[in-house]
Amino acid sequence: MKTPGDEGCRICRVDATHVADLINIGRETNLSPWSAASYLDEIKNPSSVMLRLVSDENETVGFVVGRLVIGGTIETSYDAEIYNIAVASGHQGNGFGQILLGSFLAEVTALGARNVWLEVRESNKKAIDLYRRNGFENVQTRPNFYDEPREAALLMRLQILGK
Repeated sequence: MKTPGDEGCRICRVDATHVADLINIGRETNLSPWSAASYLDEIKNPSSVMLRLVSDENETVGFVVGRLVIGGTIETSYDAEIYNIAVASGHQGNGFGQILLGSFLAEVTALGARNVWLEVRESNKKAIDLYRRNGFENVQTRPNFYDEPREAALLMRLQILGK
């Protein structure tokens, strides 16, 4: 099993050949399911930021999917959203979530994002702790946001620029 300091682990872009890996990791980690078509559409979106963490055996051990979004009709600054971040069950607890999150944040910061937004299941304490360690703050709770099981989401935000 790799650790964050191992040379063989690297961040790569997601392409169509990796969609099955993302679906499998999402299924085993209980993410809200995305179809292959949803991932393929996201790959085609020029605002998407889709990264995977790859072992030296070229195995996808985790991924993050997000996007830059325009701030609004008045404000032309960019925000970013994280839609999914997951690490395969057999690779959890090794700092790989931090590597994925840090890589995503570095990329969207370089692209000019002012804030990063995400929703997380209220019961996902490990993810919430990761986000808080990285400066995310709770903005609100969204009741009954998730299905299977029905559960509230925490809306969290990281202010990158203009703190």
